[in-house]
Amino acid sequence: MDLELKRHYSQLVDFLGHILGQDYEVALHELNDESNQIIAISNGELTGRHLGSPLSNKMLEFVAGNMYTTQDYLLRFASTAANGKEMCSNSMLIRDASGELVGLLCINFDSSRYEDLAGRVMDLCGTMMLPRTESGTSLIADENDPDDVSRSYPTSIAGATASIVTSVISSYPVDVNRLTQDEKMEIMDILNRKGVFLLKGSVSYVARELHSSEASIYRYLGKLNNKNNQ
Repeated sequence: MDLELKRHYSQLVDFLGHILGQDYEVALHELNDESNQIIAISNGELTGRHLGSPLSNKMLEFVAGNMYTTQDYLLRFASTAANGKEMCSNSMLIRDASGELVGLLCINFDSSRYEDLAGRVMDLCGTMMLPRTESGTSLIADENDPDDVSRSYPTSIAGATASIVTSVISSYPVDVNRLTQDEKMEIMDILNRKGVFLLKGSVSYVARELHSSEASIYRYLGKLNNKNNQ
């Protein structure tokens, strides 16, 4: 994200944070090859996030799945903050002059403060996926994924990596020490689709958890990329 985009959207984060009030967290994520961290945030106490925190797990999946190539924003999807608060979330894609995805502007509403409205708010968060419109925008809602991990807001890159990897490996029916190469490939595919490898340092962490070398993890990723490009 160039300096002008950073300045523009950082100012917008501050403005929206004041206008919308303390029930709304507004966060700006910069996306590049090195990181996807928050570079501006207002009312971060709602999810416990701060400057340098990574994308939510839901948005990691969104970016890893290349959905941004056909969508312009993600609206009204349910999420859960680290303290258990139910959030209604929205994210807008930021592209540079060449059309490359360089950032996300995210707004999260704390529906738990309004118990009488919470049901209606969460109903809105559960609306069905809508097609891309003629204007080039799109509306996407949550798939009602029951997995709490996929709806969480990690406050650190290490925490984001650990939460996703631990969830995937612990739910796999075979013990890590007994995994075959094909089974490790299957786990790698799941982790890749969840966006784990968009997080800095994730290869080393996954290698340790799968009892493999980093070279093996890169080899698995190469095979997955070749398969996906066929």
